[in-house]
Amino acid sequence: MPRKPLTEIDIENFRTSYCQQAYALYQQEDYGAVTMRGIAKAMGCSPMMAYRYFDNKEAVFALLRATLFHRLADALEAVPSTLPPLAHLTALGVAYARFAHDEPHAYRLLYVIHVHQAQDFPETALAQKRTRKILFDATRRAIDSGDIEGDPTLIAHSIWAWVHGLVSLELANQLTQGAGFDELFPVMLENILKIHNPRNLI
Repeated sequence: MPRKPLTEIDIENFRTSYCQQAYALYQQEDYGAVTMRGIAKAMGCSPMMAYRYFDNKEAVFALLRATLFHRLADALEAVPSTLPPLAHLTALGVAYARFAHDEPHAYRLLYVIHVHQAQDFPETALAQKRTRKILFDATRRAIDSGDIEGDPTLIAHSIWAWVHGLVSLELANQLTQGAGFDELFPVMLENILKIHNPRNLI
């Protein structure tokens, strides 16, 4: 009897389950230890069957990273955009740091572990762009309001780089010089915004 053709729902459900299993294995071990064969074994299917849905391990983690980028974007979009521009930027920084703190495995997969270039996978690139747009739009809003001055792209990158650096140090347990994350984070964010603040509003 010929094999019944897979529906779009069948394909999506398997790909989602396979990615979830890959993420579970990654959290138990590390990215390098996860293999297509290992994921398939945990799923209870053959490796050859898995290759019907994914070209390779990179493709699995590309879809997984897209899901996690959207999860981060959801967390950032939960911050009310009706807040005053500088308060909105600060709250976005807090939400970003909270996501990293609450989901360290997800954060490492997005920004610490070199898995692949997002632009090589359109779905991942689109999800990453969504998270980036939230911060960039908030930065432009603060510039348009006159609260900060400068190039919006450079300022947004600066904010992200500073926050990412502090978050990465915390996740690596390297904040051991006498000041912890909770002490450093508000001071750091305030100083970043002051650099670009023409009216000393902060």
